[in-house]
Amino acid sequence: MKYPFLISFSGLDGSGKTQLIVLLRQFFRRQGISYLYIHSVKDSFGNKIAEKIPFLKSLAKPETAEGVAATESVTVKKVSGEKAISFFSFFVRIIVLILDALYLRLRMLYWGKNYEVVIFDRYAYDKLIHAVYLRGKKHLGPYFWLARTFPRPNVPIYLHITPEQSMERKREVAAEGQDENYFKIKYRLFTEGAILWRFLVIDNSTMSISEAKKKIISVFKKRYYKRKLKMKN
Repeated sequence: MKYPFLISFSGLDGSGKTQLIVLLRQFFRRQGISYLYIHSVKDSFGNKIAEKIPFLKSLAKPETAEGVAATESVTVKKVSGEKAISFFSFFVRIIVLILDALYLRLRMLYWGKNYEVVIFDRYAYDKLIHAVYLRGKKHLGPYFWLARTFPRPNVPIYLHITPEQSMERKREVAAEGQDENYFKIKYRLFTEGAILWRFLVIDNSTMSISEAKKKIISVFKKRYYKRKLKMKN
């Protein structure tokens, strides 16, 4: 049974994920391509169990305007002050992440019957980077391989902007406790992940939204129709 064509958007807050996803969805509608939009954090298995088990709420429930942890405004202040989450809390997040991967693979079997494309607003990469950040690490280290438990997106997109641009574009996020150190560490982790996970890098620090859209659609067409041709043969 085939999986649908997967597109994931990753990047710092304010990198343009929402705008580009809206434009991409418009393109699919015009082309008659059936698609499903998924917010990878809000629709995750971890978020669902966090709603059922209060104990896990502060450890695993990711929920803010852009899908980071509900308790991040408190936790980030601690990390910025060089006090990371405990290993137990980190371990719970990793276990939930692995369960997310299994849950997603099962859902993919169903989605493959009904949709040609699935668009992810954030993906396992973002959740893993956030967990590593909260643990107080400045490099992904051996944890990068955990992303391999998830289905590999056909087009994994990293929207690059600088930490300064992120802070400027998301002033309300900075006001919640995400200081300059937060953005710089996350930027370093995403830069490292972009190489390890072979992202399609879209430089939104210099590109216009229109230019970024054209590049994404161009790559999508090449990979999507190549995959369709391969499946027919």
